[in-house]
This record gives sequence, C-alpha cells and structure tokens, in this order.
Amino acid sequence: MRWLVTFALLCGCVEPPVAPVLPPTALQSIEASRDLDGGVVGTYGRPTIVITFASWCSHCHEELATLAALRADHPGVRILGVNYIAHEVYAGRGNAQAVRAYVAQHAPWLRVVPADDALFAVLGRPPLIPTLYVFDRSGALVETYDRRYRAAPSVDELAELLGRLGA
Repeated sequence: MRWLVTFALLCGCVEPPVAPVLPPTALQSIEASRDLDGGVVGTYGRPTIVITFASWCSHCHEELATLAALRADHPGVRILGVNYIAHEVYAGRGNAQAVRAYVAQHAPWLRVVPADDALFAVLGRPPLIPTLYVFDRSGALVETYDRRYRAAPSVDELAELLGRLGA
C-alpha cells in the first residue's frame, strides 16, 4: 500500500499532505485547561512540549520514553500530555482509570490534560497519536511532529531544538 501512495505522489495524482497550522492561542488554550487532578495548568514562560496520547498506544509509549530521557538534561522544559477522550476510549481500549494507571506507572512526571472536542480542535484534531508540539517560551509553536508527515523525534533531535530555544 505504501508504494501506491508513493507512486500517486510522484505522478502528481494527489497532493502531498500538509501539516495543520495551529492558532497562536493553542498553548494558551491548554494552559487555561484543567489537568487530571482538577488544577489549572497555568502559564510557564519556558519551552513546552505537548504530546497527544492514549494509554493503550504503543507509539505513544515510545515517544513518552523519549521525553522521559530528555527530561534529565532539560529539567526546565515543561512536558504536558493531552489525552483526548475519543482516542482514549477508541474501540473500548481505554478509559480515565487506564490513563491514570499508565501515567502513574510509566510517566509519573507527566501532567495530563483531558481534552474535550474544543481543546482537541485547537490542536488541529490530529487523527494519529502521538503528535508532538514544541512551543517556545513565548508560547509560539516552533515544531510539530505528526506521524502522518514526519518521523518521531529522537532525544538528540529534541535536545538540539531545545538548545536553539535556550532551554
């Protein structure tokens, strides 16, 4: 199937996909939200990485492991998880308890924001998880790692990006 998509792109039969552009208020919308414990996320003034994820998603587990490794050398970077209920409960795979259990066991450092439709729309409604968003200290989006358009970043790639952002 992948060869068919490649052929279609090469012959000009279809347009290549374009990553969605987020509104400048995307991070502000997340910061105005409440986390799993009911606390308002709030502003930070430092680079922030946001990952959309689900407790059952193996790709999400890999990217969360990458973010965990990154944290050791970049303690000033805030990492937030956005858990969209439609992704979490997809095909009966997860629920709020599964999110809490996964985070407690594998990523206790992750602050999780349960996303409703409005918040998920602000993030461009990424159909695939995980999707990573990197914001600079002013809240401007500087990079998006959407699996439809590019590979997941490595620890080194993220570290280099954060270095350019002064983190």
